[in-house]
Amino acid sequence: MRFYNATRFLFPSSLRLRMFTICFIGTHIPLLTFSGWQFTSGKIDWPDLGIVLGATLIGTIFTLIGIDGLLAPVRTATDAVQSLEREQAEALEAVSDGDMLTELLAGVTRASEATKVRVAALDMAAHRDPLTGLLNRRGFLARAEAAGDGAIALLDLDKFKSVNDQFGHDAGDAILQDFAAYLARGVRKADCVGRWGGEEFAVFFPDTEEGEAAAILQRIARRLGNGLIERPDGAAVTCSGGVVAIEGEPLPLAMARADAALYAAKRSGRNQLRVGDAHMLVE
Repeated sequence: MRFYNATRFLFPSSLRLRMFTICFIGTHIPLLTFSGWQFTSGKIDWPDLGIVLGATLIGTIFTLIGIDGLLAPVRTATDAVQSLEREQAEALEAVSDGDMLTELLAGVTRASEATKVRVAALDMAAHRDPLTGLLNRRGFLARAEAAGDGAIALLDLDKFKSVNDQFGHDAGDAILQDFAAYLARGVRKADCVGRWGGEEFAVFFPDTEEGEAAAILQRIARRLGNGLIERPDGAAVTCSGGVVAIEGEPLPLAMARADAALYAAKRSGRNQLRVGDAHMLVE
């Protein structure tokens, strides 16, 4: 490191140019020594000087090309580290065991792959609900806020607490998983589904009027009420919901309006869908 630090004044931002300069100086020492000796002695042998000059130039070119090639693993490793900093881990070419540079590249390759796995796991933990596999509240809000206007809905499984109380949490978890899978299949590919918390689920319909979103949800709720998913005692699982349009307002305000529509549905007997600020019943 002493020599490295001592030569940092030479192209401090480019290791390649610094190595080129040092090698250029080193390869020209024989030429300078030979030329100096001939000039000092007064006996200049031009043919010999030409041969030494030509050999020096050829050696210099070969050295520079060789250094550039030998530095390729360092350049690749540096690019990989920078891609990790940008959270864009990229696959690197596999390398076999060998000298120090190939071992460096192999280490960066392993670090890149391990980091990519960890980033994916952290993203899953931060934005996915572990029970249902749907987006969690944080992931749902991030996706919906990025999408812009549309319609948003909150759904709540009716009398879900009684399932946990009577049949245990395993039975409740199974119903949550079945409903999450059914809801995700029932909406369109462009729609965003998330678990809002507990037995509540949220759905975002991008660029969709609230009436169209309500029709999609009503079809889902109707099939659900016909016994698509059953409790352990054989009773059909039903849901209540509220859906409202988002029209340039902050998403939390729209979610609060959807929540008000949801609770209007629950107060009116459950197993129904209410739409808009007027909480109109969807038939």
